[in-house]
Amino acid sequence: MLNDNYIIMLTWLKKLFHKEKTSKKEKQISAVVFFVYIFGLGWLGPKPDSFYDALIKPTATPPDIVFPIVWFILFALIGLSGYYVWNHYQSELKRRIFTFLYAINGVLVFLWSYVFFGLHDIAGALYVIIGIIVVAELMIVTAFGNHEKAAYMLLPYLAWVLFATYLNTTIIALNA
Repeated sequence: MLNDNYIIMLTWLKKLFHKEKTSKKEKQISAVVFFVYIFGLGWLGPKPDSFYDALIKPTATPPDIVFPIVWFILFALIGLSGYYVWNHYQSELKRRIFTFLYAINGVLVFLWSYVFFGLHDIAGALYVIIGIIVVAELMIVTAFGNHEKAAYMLLPYLAWVLFATYLNTTIIALNA
């Protein structure tokens, strides 16, 4: 009985971590899924309102028009990174870890917008953005072990999130 369960578990793990190369149809579907997911969660969150307009912001804050442009480019790079890791992988385990981190990242990006712009909780948003930094770094490390180009595509995202952390922290200090 124990041996049968052990064999079933090993068979399941083999299927999970030793998948054949990705088919053309799976590549096309993955492209849609990765892009729709990150763009969808990114754009669904609350947007700046009169609360944000009334905050004292650091002098390094870009003009409002810059944010949607930068986020569009970053979401495209994040989506492309996900596509590359999913379809051109060296390790099935790292591919799955990256996909899990990708999903968590999308939720955290949405959550940051909700906490900052929806709940008007600037300090709470800082905790969320720290989580985004950790997940983004883990995504980069995991991608490097799988598809180097995908990892490099995430570096501008990490840089922007670090800049956003500076803005978030400074807004807390200026409005205390």
